[in-house]
Amino acid sequence: MKTSRSLFTLLLATATTLSLATVGCRRADAPPSASDVPAAGKSVEPVEYWTCSMHPQVREPKPGRCPFCGMNLTPVRAASKDTAGSAAPVEVRLEAEAIRQAGVQVEPVQRRRLSREVTVFGTLGYDLNRHHDVVSLVEGRVERFRIDINQTEVAKDAPLADLYSVEALGFQEDYLKSLRERWLSTFYERDLLASMVALAREKLRRIGFTDEDLVRLEKERKPRPEVVVRAPIAGTLVDNMVRLGEIVRAGQTLYHLAPLDEIWFNAQVFESDLGALHLGQRVRVTTKAEPGREHTGKLVFLGRMLNENNRTVPARFVLPNPDRTLLPNLSASGVVEILVGDAVLSVPNSAVLDLGTRHVVYLEEQDGMFTPREIRAGQVTPHYTEIVSGLTEGEPVVVAGAFLVDAQAQLRAGAGEGMSGMPGMKDMGIHDKATLTTNSPPEMAAPHPHTP
Repeated sequence: MKTSRSLFTLLLATATTLSLATVGCRRADAPPSASDVPAAGKSVEPVEYWTCSMHPQVREPKPGRCPFCGMNLTPVRAASKDTAGSAAPVEVRLEAEAIRQAGVQVEPVQRRRLSREVTVFGTLGYDLNRHHDVVSLVEGRVERFRIDINQTEVAKDAPLADLYSVEALGFQEDYLKSLRERWLSTFYERDLLASMVALAREKLRRIGFTDEDLVRLEKERKPRPEVVVRAPIAGTLVDNMVRLGEIVRAGQTLYHLAPLDEIWFNAQVFESDLGALHLGQRVRVTTKAEPGREHTGKLVFLGRMLNENNRTVPARFVLPNPDRTLLPNLSASGVVEILVGDAVLSVPNSAVLDLGTRHVVYLEEQDGMFTPREIRAGQVTPHYTEIVSGLTEGEPVVVAGAFLVDAQAQLRAGAGEGMSGMPGMKDMGIHDKATLTTNSPPEMAAPHPHTP
C-alpha cells in the first residue's frame, strides 16, 4: 500500500514539472503581442533590436524583460526604404501646462566672451601703505587717555593721550626765554634772536604742540608739563600699545592707526594659475563672517618669489570697505574671472546633454515642439559651453528642462510606433507624437532644478 502511494506521488510530481516546462517554452516562444504586430496592409520591417521604454540604453537581440526594471522589452524596427533617406528627427511636443510645470526655458544662441575662474584663499589685512604708528616724541609718563577704550574710529589731529614730560617743560622754557630776549633786544640784535625764537617754536611743534598751544603759551607765559599725543591721520585704532601710568621713551609706539575704508586681501596663487593673472583684474571676495555677501576688488600686486613648500605666489587685492565690515585677519576666499579669447557662439551648460560620444541640444521649432540637434562642443567654462558647429546665432535652445525633453524623446525613439499601443501608455499621456500632457506622472513634470 505504501509503495503504491509513493509511486503515485512521484508520477504526479513528474507530470507537474513537465507541464511547467512546456508552459515556459511556450512563453519563451510566444508570438509578439498585438502592439508588436503591424496592422493589416502595412509592410513588416525587420526588428533591429529590443529596448526598454524606461531604459533606452538597453539593447537586446531578442525579446525579454528589462534587466533594470523588469518591463517587457519593445521592438525597434528598421526604417522603411521609403522613409530611410528622409527620416526626420524625433519630435517632442509639450503642452503649455506641462512646460510651465517642468520649468522648461528657451534662450537664443548668443556670441559672448567666455571666462574661467581662478579661486584663491587668504586673509584680510589693513593697508600698510597708509598705516601709521603713533609714537611718543618725548620721554614721559602716560597721565591720561583722551579716548574711550571702546572707541576705535578717530579723526585727524584728535587727542589720544596726555604725557607728563620734564623734557617738554624744558622746551617751553627755552621758547619763553627766546621771546623775552627778543623783546628786550636792540634793533640790530632782533633778527638774530628771531631765528632763535623760530628754532624753539619748531622744537615744540615737533613734540606735538599746535599753533593754538603756542598762542596760549605766549599769552599765559606759563609752561605746562603735559604733552598731548594726537592722531596723525583719520583712521581706526587697531592696537593699543601702552597702559595708564607707563613710562615711555621718545620714539616708542603708543598706538597702531590704520584707515579701514580700503582693506587688503592677501592671497596665495598656485603656480598653475599664475600665468592667467595680471594687474587690474577684478576679484569677488567672500568671508566666513558674511558667507553670502560678495566684495569686489582688484589685483594690485603679484609676488616675484615662489614658495617652494606649497608652490604658491603671494598676491594682493584692494577691496573698498565703506561700512567697515571687513576686518583685519579675517579668513577669506576670492574668485577671479579670466576672459578666454574672443566672443564665440555659446549656450549655458544646462542646455548641452553629454551623451558620452556626442553632445545634443534641443531646439524649439515652434510653440511646444522640440527637436534634438547634435552639436560639436568646444571649451567648457563654469557657466557656458562653446559651440563649434551645429548651431547658428539666434536659434532658440532649451536651457532649462532639457533632461525632461530628452526623456520624452528617448521614449519616442525607444518605443517606436508600438509605444502608444502598450498597455497603460495612453493613461500616462504618451502618444504617437511623444506629447507630454498634464496627466504625466509627477516625476516627469517636476520643476527643473535650475528654475527659479
